[in-house]
Amino acid sequence: MGELRLKGAQMESSYNNAYAAVKASERKKKKLFIGSHFMLLLVLLFVLVPFYILIITSLESEIEANNAAFAWWPQMGFTLKAYESVLFRKMGGTSVIRGLWNTLWIYLPGLIVGLFMSALSAFAFAKLRFRAKNFMFSVLLATMMIPNCMSTIASFLIFDNIGWVNTPFPLMIPRMFGSIGVVFFLRQYFLGIPDDLMGAAKIDGLSNFGIFLKIMLGIAAPALIAQFIITFIGAYNDYMGPLIYLQDASMYTLQIALAFFADVYTQNWPLRMAGCVVAMLPLIILYLISQKFILKGIAVSSGLKG
Repeated sequence: MGELRLKGAQMESSYNNAYAAVKASERKKKKLFIGSHFMLLLVLLFVLVPFYILIITSLESEIEANNAAFAWWPQMGFTLKAYESVLFRKMGGTSVIRGLWNTLWIYLPGLIVGLFMSALSAFAFAKLRFRAKNFMFSVLLATMMIPNCMSTIASFLIFDNIGWVNTPFPLMIPRMFGSIGVVFFLRQYFLGIPDDLMGAAKIDGLSNFGIFLKIMLGIAAPALIAQFIITFIGAYNDYMGPLIYLQDASMYTLQIALAFFADVYTQNWPLRMAGCVVAMLPLIILYLISQKFILKGIAVSSGLKG
């Protein structure tokens, strides 16, 4: 009987210890859950509050926007005058709509061709065997450490000597050669694709270029779309390039057009904020349409499940 009681006490003690451990784990998970959601709420407020102020200011009158006392809600009512000026008014010989069109036709051809060239290079570095492959890839990665501003003067002199200044070619042609950042990303994606797939395609008679066109591009479509969106956002927000190379107002891109909404002596804040809202809308729409592809493309290690 004594042994049975001792075993029963030991079992009860172990049960109590296990129950206490489970409860402690549940309390820890609950604290982590509350803490993580609290941090997400802070980040959300950090992002949304400036965005809210941007929209509210764009809907205010110029007098109220220039008032020193800030108000979370327009005291003088809402007005769309700033948006009317942004959409239909010309400043500095250009307009927002014209700048948006110039941005698209100047940058999109270079981005599309450059993305194809980057994918082709990434495929070669990931799946083909040739001499000095690792050395060449290391040299390309080393160029990422060089700031772009170091080559600005040299690039301007070269483009000026060949007559490309005040043309879209300096903003278009260099991008057609691809980007080492995109090459690095896509190379990691292609490395996750089994080599057996290439072997089977070669048995069917496909060349390396045929494998790239008919198989690899389809598999890497989410990564390609994600990289296209990222590079497009960078080109869309480019300010220095058009400022340096474009001198004709008819070719000003969107970012240069928005700069003309800033006056030297007075600040029309609703006009500037409305311009920023209009400039953000294409990117927001692009993100809402393609967010699924962005999330899939960023998962570099997913391989065939990308």
